[in-house]
Amino acid sequence: MGHAPARFGLCAAVALFFALPACKRSVQVSRVRPADVTSASPRGVLCVEQPDACLYCVGRDGEAAFLEAFQSRPHVCDPKDPEECVEFCSLLTPPCALPWTPGPHCVLDSELAFHRARFNRDTADRPEVMLSGRVTDEAGRRLEGVHIDVWVARGTQFTPLGDEVSARDGTFKLHLRNGPWTYALRLRRQGLASEIVDRLAPDKLGAAGPMPVRTFRMGPESLARGRVTDSETGAPVVGALLQAVRTPEDVLEVSEARSGADGTFVLGGLEARRYSLRVSKFGWKSVTTKNAFSAPAARLTVKLSHGTVIRGLVHNADGSPEPNATVAAVLSDVPGAPTLPIFWTTDSEGNFAQDHFAPGTYYLWARRGDMLAYPPERIELAEKGDVTVELRLDHKGARVTGQVIPRTGYRLSSDTRALLLGRAPSLAFPRPAVGALDQDGRFLVTGVLPGRYELSVREGTKTLTIAQGPRDVEVPIDPDTTVALREPVVVRAQLAE
Repeated sequence: MGHAPARFGLCAAVALFFALPACKRSVQVSRVRPADVTSASPRGVLCVEQPDACLYCVGRDGEAAFLEAFQSRPHVCDPKDPEECVEFCSLLTPPCALPWTPGPHCVLDSELAFHRARFNRDTADRPEVMLSGRVTDEAGRRLEGVHIDVWVARGTQFTPLGDEVSARDGTFKLHLRNGPWTYALRLRRQGLASEIVDRLAPDKLGAAGPMPVRTFRMGPESLARGRVTDSETGAPVVGALLQAVRTPEDVLEVSEARSGADGTFVLGGLEARRYSLRVSKFGWKSVTTKNAFSAPAARLTVKLSHGTVIRGLVHNADGSPEPNATVAAVLSDVPGAPTLPIFWTTDSEGNFAQDHFAPGTYYLWARRGDMLAYPPERIELAEKGDVTVELRLDHKGARVTGQVIPRTGYRLSSDTRALLLGRAPSLAFPRPAVGALDQDGRFLVTGVLPGRYELSVREGTKTLTIAQGPRDVEVPIDPDTTVALREPVVVRAQLAE
């Protein structure tokens, strides 16, 4: 950025549109043809990939809410390559989110980039206020090259917007958007104590234009040195992330460092005061200590305990690694506790890993398109356990077809769905088995696992009463089968309605 003013507005969002990765692929049966997608993307559309490998998109002119669990996910396949598909977890399916569409794309590469671009987009027409500052040391000498990191705070969510660097005379200018939120700044330069300024209300900064220059003073830094070790063996823990914060609840860290090959670390940029310490490393239990140390400190010791880890490899029926497959772990039989699945997406070599599980019995699944790992892998995860598994996508899910018709005097809305509810939730892949209805009420549910299902018909959030026709569906164990309901499902609204 140099010495130019930092403008955190629509220009930042526009710049992000021209260096975007392609969407992850998900091999699906194409239910939505490219011609069915809106021909022009909604104004200022932004998308991001969710943990279970679907794209969530929002437009400037309205929210595109997440699909409910009983709604089918729209997905679009490349007409030139039916294996190249994109799945969406929102109703909005814009062309700019399709990797084969020419022109700028709108899929951002991280949640942070998504929230930043969304803020910049949604506040582009807001009035601008300017914060003019000057950074000096305690003797009043002006400091060049100080980084000023900027966050916007809305509730408990902090979104980084960028950073400015002070000029030779120690001055900087920030152009901020006015609105019902606050800003936080962190001033940092090697050898000096970092300064955090939070709860800056833009409406109190004044209108854009000449303003008094605010002076920020930075003192000499204090250091905190220490070592991270295994709580049981005393062996050094390499690569642990250490963050010094003013209080355990603070979102913004004052300083951070990683432990070296011998477990030692040095935290710089500290003031002569007490700090809390957050320590984390994959495969180890995270630690947050209150009033952990007072800077300067020379002999800090942090002890970490091993966590619980599930790692492994997903490959296809031919034994080749399967990238971008969805992996899910479901904890079984926990009385009174929800068994929400934990999702991963495999990397380019088919690997996956996740930590911080509760001990217990898990069912582990993998899916890519209609190909699944069946039956699920049952694993016992002990306290401080580290389990490695291999999952093979060698089972093609079944298809269930049928027709839903309304009883005389009742009409179905365009939001009606056919849903298959598994009788044994822990043995079913944690993904909705849903089929959208066409204009004749016919539906197709793909990728269904063997088992017995209860048929449910939903209209929005309402469950319709099945007055006539099948209420259960039996899916055989044979892969790639089609189960066709022999008679239509006649539905009506519930009597209470």
